[in-house]
Amino acid sequence: MRVLMTTRERDDNGATAVLVGILALFLVGLSAFTIDAGSAFVSNRNLQRAADAGALAGAQALTQFPGSCESVAGSTAARTAAHDAAVLRAQENYPDESWSETHFDVKCDPELKVLLVEFANEGTTDAVFAPVFDGDDEITTSRDAEATVDVAPGAGENVRPLALCSAAVGDTEPGEFVQIFYPGHGTKSPPQCPKPKSAGNWWTLDCPEERTGSTGALEDQIREGCEDRVTVIPGQSDVDTPGQLTVVLEDACPSAPIGSETCMSGDPGNLDAGHIADAWEHLVDTQKESIFPVFCVSPQCSEDTTSGSGTGTVFPVYKLVSAIVCGYHFSKKERKHSTTGKCAGNPFLAESDPDDSSGNNYLILKYISTRTSGSNAESECALGAECDGGLRRTRLTGGG
Repeated sequence: MRVLMTTRERDDNGATAVLVGILALFLVGLSAFTIDAGSAFVSNRNLQRAADAGALAGAQALTQFPGSCESVAGSTAARTAAHDAAVLRAQENYPDESWSETHFDVKCDPELKVLLVEFANEGTTDAVFAPVFDGDDEITTSRDAEATVDVAPGAGENVRPLALCSAAVGDTEPGEFVQIFYPGHGTKSPPQCPKPKSAGNWWTLDCPEERTGSTGALEDQIREGCEDRVTVIPGQSDVDTPGQLTVVLEDACPSAPIGSETCMSGDPGNLDAGHIADAWEHLVDTQKESIFPVFCVSPQCSEDTTSGSGTGTVFPVYKLVSAIVCGYHFSKKERKHSTTGKCAGNPFLAESDPDDSSGNNYLILKYISTRTSGSNAESECALGAECDGGLRRTRLTGGG
């Protein structure tokens, strides 16, 4: 006897539908999380950009305030200027009504010889899908940053090929006008500085990138500045006496090879040769920021640290000072002065000098503080110290 067996196919469509529904719910939730997290990530990134910009803007504002680390950090005017600059720049980088500042401070780190600017901000983004899953309807994120201000150990722009004598420079107080005398045709020693070791040398220099002694090159370099970087000789912070400083500077510069940032060579071109005076007139008219190398003499050093003669003269870079050129008088006819703009208040009126070549060879400078492009080299000079010639470097040093 045959028995017929029949089977019925199992229907899984219902279970699949349930599984698909659960999976769809999970995918929707994951998508919601991804979208909201993405919005928060973008907000976080923009907040970091705003914090970085704010801290750096605050540091840059502090470069216009001379003095020691402690005096600038304790100055209400300096702090206010830095705070206003930080807030303005941060808001430009995060233009949203939810933005708010959460922290600002200016501190002095005497060990590192820097000013610290701390800045933090926060912002809020709307959560689009999170509330559907009983999450928060807003996501608040915050970011912070730190920037520093210190004395720049070198400069990559605006360096003019003319050395200043340390005794003539003295204390470089921003805003101060100074009349720095130069030798008359190499035969008359100016009152502040020793007579040049070679006749005809007016302490003019070749820039690091060339060693030609060319009058034409000197004119262009006065107008435009050196192409290559000039840097202060390191190791000076370890000395205690003028004699020790002299040894450090002279040992660093037995010669002045092409490309040296710290050892500059002489250019025997006179300040009134060819069209060189026209280049100085250009600086007076435009009131460009200028940076000058300084060579060391007594009393800062125990003796004149220059050596050699002519194009072989070596000028070890003791420090760098920043200034506006507000006038000059070279020989009998080349003279110019300005009393307007950045040179307002200039007490030295070169155009009133008599036509007399004896002793009337000088530059009129107004010391300033200026921010210059910096390297990552450590600065050995504390803010407000004798080695501080007004150059400032600002850098982002922290945040997250």
